Amino acid sequence: MTGGPLRPRLPERPPTPGDLSERDRFAALAEASLPTVRANAEAWRNGLAAFVTLVTTGVVLKGRDTTADLPLGWRTAVTLLIGGGIALCLAGLWQALAAQAGTREVTVSLADIHRRHASVAAYQIALADSAAARLRRGRTIVAVALLCLFLGIVATWWAPAAEPDPAAYVTVTHDGTSTCGTLAGADGGSVRIKVAGTAETIVVPTDKVTALRVVERC
Repeated sequence: MTGGPLRPRLPERPPTPGDLSERDRFAALAEASLPTVRANAEAWRNGLAAFVTLVTTGVVLKGRDTTADLPLGWRTAVTLLIGGGIALCLAGLWQALAAQAGTREVTVSLADIHRRHASVAAYQIALADSAAARLRRGRTIVAVALLCLFLGIVATWWAPAAEPDPAAYVTVTHDGTSTCGTLAGADGGSVRIKVAGTAETIVVPTDKVTALRVVERC
């Protein structure tokens, strides 16, 4: 093995017209790669921004009415699912914005491009690959967000209604006895009590009522 300087060797054959055509087509592909990816990202950004606006508006207008009558556990689950879905939508929107606009804020010189990527075409392809990766990440996040929103909506369909407050009963003492039931009314100088198991309402004149207490059960 000699220690002389290395000399570049000529290729075995000159480039054919097909080789030159492939080179030109690759150069055109590299030139269009970044604008293509960013155009796709812009379309996703616009659609996702409209979707986030629609979802958040619906949640603000109808969210409280939808969950007000749910039990606490179900209301918490629905809040986490829908709130998490909206947060993930915003994260996906940010990824689409980054893919469309780029996040590089430093000045890059031609020497830096040649040192890191060897050519401007390779640098453009690297930028396009980075933008495409962000767009794929945004799509994945949006898919998870849609799943959370769907589960939150389904939870509102299947959640049981909150249990109503227990009925208040009253015990009325009159004429040396007590009558317990639900209060049907107290006007016209009398107290009307509905006793469970009977069809008639018991009417007690107020001047005969000696005590009236609210109880949980009769």
